[in-house]
Amino acid sequence: MKKTLLMILTLILSGYLAAAVSSKNIFKKGYRLLTPEIIAIEHTVALGINFELGYSRNVGIGGDLFFLLEGDGGVVIAPDICYHFELKVQDLDLFMGIGPYLAIGFGGGSEFGVKPLLGMRFYLSPKLAAYFKLIFAITKDPSVGGAFGISFKL
Repeated sequence: MKKTLLMILTLILSGYLAAAVSSKNIFKKGYRLLTPEIIAIEHTVALGINFELGYSRNVGIGGDLFFLLEGDGGVVIAPDICYHFELKVQDLDLFMGIGPYLAIGFGGGSEFGVKPLLGMRFYLSPKLAAYFKLIFAITKDPSVGGAFGISFKL
């Protein structure tokens, strides 16, 4: 319970801090971003892909699909919705979001939960960005992890 409350508090405070610094928005309606990613969460490594579509000026809809590489393996399907903050920092896109996820083990068993996240993209060029996000998995056994990769604007 303490882990869950700490994760939620961290996510909320990070969002307020980011919202306090507003200016122009690097994220736009109609953007399509594709990100191959490496995920590490609670002693598990996964390879996956993230897709996000700019639904409006500050809102993106998309999610993750990744494959667990340890144990019997498995797949995680995690759609989400993200809010992109307007920052004064050039080339930085800071966002936070939430969505459900479903983990299905190849050896059997599954787990359903909620995935709050806090992430950022730093644009190296107009079509290429370094990508990092913190992932908070809220289930019966909460965990924290991260993902990184390179985002391509399609």
